[in-house]
Amino acid sequence: MSIVSKIYESWSWIRKEILSQISGKVAFALLIFLIAVSIYAALLMPPDYTKYWDVGSKWVDNPLNAPPEWASYLGYTCIPQTYYDVRLIKPEVSEVSGRVVLKYNITYNLEVKDFPQGLRLKTDITVPQGVLNARIRMDIIKPDGTRLPAVIEKFVDLQNTSVISLNLDKPENIVVAILSAYKDLINVLSPEELSSLLGDIPIFPTKYIFGNLSYSETLRKVEVTPLPGKYVFIIDFSFRVSNLQSRDILRSIEKSKEFSLLIKGTCYGLMGTDYKGRDLAEGLFYGFPIALAIGLLVALASTVIGVIAGLVSGYYGGFVDELIQRVVDVMGSIPLLPILILVAQSIAKTYTREDKPIVMLFAIFAVLIAFSWGGLAIIIRSMTLSIKSELYVEAAKAIGASNLRIITKHILPQLVPYIAASLVYSTPSAILTEAGLSVLGIKHGFPTWGNILADARLNGTLTQWWWILPPGFLIAIVSLTFVLLGLAMEKVVEPRLRR
Repeated sequence: MSIVSKIYESWSWIRKEILSQISGKVAFALLIFLIAVSIYAALLMPPDYTKYWDVGSKWVDNPLNAPPEWASYLGYTCIPQTYYDVRLIKPEVSEVSGRVVLKYNITYNLEVKDFPQGLRLKTDITVPQGVLNARIRMDIIKPDGTRLPAVIEKFVDLQNTSVISLNLDKPENIVVAILSAYKDLINVLSPEELSSLLGDIPIFPTKYIFGNLSYSETLRKVEVTPLPGKYVFIIDFSFRVSNLQSRDILRSIEKSKEFSLLIKGTCYGLMGTDYKGRDLAEGLFYGFPIALAIGLLVALASTVIGVIAGLVSGYYGGFVDELIQRVVDVMGSIPLLPILILVAQSIAKTYTREDKPIVMLFAIFAVLIAFSWGGLAIIIRSMTLSIKSELYVEAAKAIGASNLRIITKHILPQLVPYIAASLVYSTPSAILTEAGLSVLGIKHGFPTWGNILADARLNGTLTQWWWILPPGFLIAIVSLTFVLLGLAMEKVVEPRLRR
């Protein structure tokens, strides 16, 4: 019988023994789930996702530090993200003094007593020839009837271009609009109070758009409270044209790449967002294949090296045994963390931003593997010393069996249960080590669960549980999977437990 057949028989017996236990069944179910999600995420992950994940400008449309949408069931006041595609709205069209005026009315209903995080008006429109200049303006009518005039107003000279491209994520004229809409309130303020108000409005513009302003005599300042109700956004888009009809302008707007109004909410998605507005559900999803790859590859490589080193050391003895054992002693005496810090700093200074993530990941792989095989090598060596003194091994030598045949046919199959147990317990250890390195600042750039936890430690607070608990929970689930698998393998490793 070949070594492959014997190992296959050992594996079949191990699998049967594991699945005969509840912990083994649960572990296999979780392992299949983790592998399936990891494969699916790896297939969907863009090749340049490290750049995409880390660049804050890619997430500009998302609210910052927002809990998940289902947090409303936990008592959070949630305002949903609201997107309007203005191209789909039929405008009021008029022509005045050679200008085509398109007026879009958008009604937004604020149902809770809270402030949306922001406004964004975005256009990417290519207009036909004959349009000389354009103006875009947005007024807002609040539920109490107060009109905020021209919170956004832009003039575009189209003599040298035919593209109107705007991306305004804050109302530019909000100070002027507030001063114009609340003249009576402004007149009662002292110069110091007015100066404080003028400094606060640009910082928190949506608070003053979606809030009710009143003056507190006690606090001697303007108080702003949320104002629920229906808000009307009036977008006035006008052009000076020559020999063009309004339908030509409308047709170009309908075919444009972008013309939208976004009202940022206070809750977002399935898992919320972090301090950059990054979708944590996306980061957690793409963290599956990286976590399993780190765990399995490091565990597999270190196990293979440890088994080979232990077998060679225990079977041949002499100088080879002495050399391998001294290498193990030296590797065990070197602290892992300082080595990783030195490697990380060297890579950070040597490689560019584009090459750094993959190089750093492989460097972490290499260092973890180099420092992980020694313990298994010592155990395999002691077991090999015991097995090679058995009579059947001596008999195999007497009939002329080669050393390779004795190792592969008589020694290695007996070590398979112990090797499998070591592999199982090494996997969560590698995942936890990578997560710990990320928290300590040794990052490779990929959106791993440890990386997300590290960002939460540096930039978050304990109240932002959606940023801390999910990655920790996933790390715990992966560790639990392999711990349950290891518990199920106890009967395989220790025959006395089968009674």
